[in-house]
Amino acid sequence: MAYIGNKPPVVDNLISDIKIGEDDETKIDFADANTINFHANNAKEMVLVENALTPGTSDGTALGTTSLMWSDLFLASGAVMNFNNGNVTITHTNGTGLTINSTNKLMFGDTASFVQQSSDGVLRIDGEATVDINASTAVTVSNDLKLDSDSAILSLGADDDATLTHDGTTGLTIAANPFEVDSGGNITLDAHTGIFIFQDANSEVLRITEGNSGDVTIKLETNGKDLIFTDNGDNTGLTVKDNAAGIVVPGEVMTTKISFTDGDDAITIADGGATTFAQSVTLADDKTVTLGEAGKIDFGDSDPDDNEATGIIISFTAQESLAVGDVVCMHTTGKVKKADRSAVATMPAIGICTSAASADAAVDVMVQGVMHDASAFPTFSTVGADVFVSTTGDITATAPSGSGDTVQKIGVAIHADKVYFNFNTTEVLLA
Repeated sequence: MAYIGNKPPVVDNLISDIKIGEDDETKIDFADANTINFHANNAKEMVLVENALTPGTSDGTALGTTSLMWSDLFLASGAVMNFNNGNVTITHTNGTGLTINSTNKLMFGDTASFVQQSSDGVLRIDGEATVDINASTAVTVSNDLKLDSDSAILSLGADDDATLTHDGTTGLTIAANPFEVDSGGNITLDAHTGIFIFQDANSEVLRITEGNSGDVTIKLETNGKDLIFTDNGDNTGLTVKDNAAGIVVPGEVMTTKISFTDGDDAITIADGGATTFAQSVTLADDKTVTLGEAGKIDFGDSDPDDNEATGIIISFTAQESLAVGDVVCMHTTGKVKKADRSAVATMPAIGICTSAASADAAVDVMVQGVMHDASAFPTFSTVGADVFVSTTGDITATAPSGSGDTVQKIGVAIHADKVYFNFNTTEVLLA
């Protein structure tokens, strides 16, 4: 073709329904309007239309092969990679990265996978491969995170400084150094067996057990050791001795009541220090009660019930059979017997029996105090009347007047059948 100048003339060859190729099986076909069809080996492999380049049939043509691969793929901002009509999509967001949406799985290798279960919304990681998540910001799991392996380990820190290990059955071991629990509210430990065990290097040290009765037992596992409570300065405040040897309290003890093992009150301590003993108080041999300045012994009730006495009581041995209300003297044998104003050898009286006793048995004798006995005492018609020793252990409001009688005032009537006794042993022998 001849032309004038350096540029060939423009030639338009626009022909509808044209085919270009080596034969009718491998060609470029313009038979469809606004469409270019690419055929190879008698198959439509690719179709180009406005804004879309597609394979001739769904899932019909691969982009590259295992030996012939494309070097790079360039997609515009906001591009979406769509798998199987939205089954999985990878969407670019300008400046933030990629969002992967899947209705089922994202597989990593042959054994590991992220699984999204639509029924319960749980994200699961299963298989034996390791999944590394690297991000400059936090990774948020909006629902559950499950590790399916029965020996799964959740590690924290670059050097696995802390681990949560599943024991293969139903348990969990938390390993960390140190391990701290910091809660802004309650901390609840719920052991359904009622047993809490504290160990040191896998050896049990202390056990707290809640029994079926609701009682709580604190047990030291090592035999022969004491349970010691200290203050912030490691000063011992309370020691529970091994083998029920007792409790040691080096400092002050504050309490309101001390009970015996059967639960009965033994000692009650009121605010201010007033102490009530439920039973008699016995001092060991050679022990004394010391009163401070302005101290006193308060016997309390000056109006005891019938057959009761309150005061200073000494235990003696009876020389003969004695009854409650008998006034006694000291016999030459060192035992007590009934006092008798008419017999000098049985005077002076030293007290009145508050218990009955047979000969050679122990008998309680009050030497000072108040006694109420409607059956043993005569009826005193005058409150404030002097009380004297009568015959054969009796008392009387009438002063002795017979020759040879001994006059000993031993008390004062404070009621018709109550007497304040004070055996001072002062006596007068009448001629």
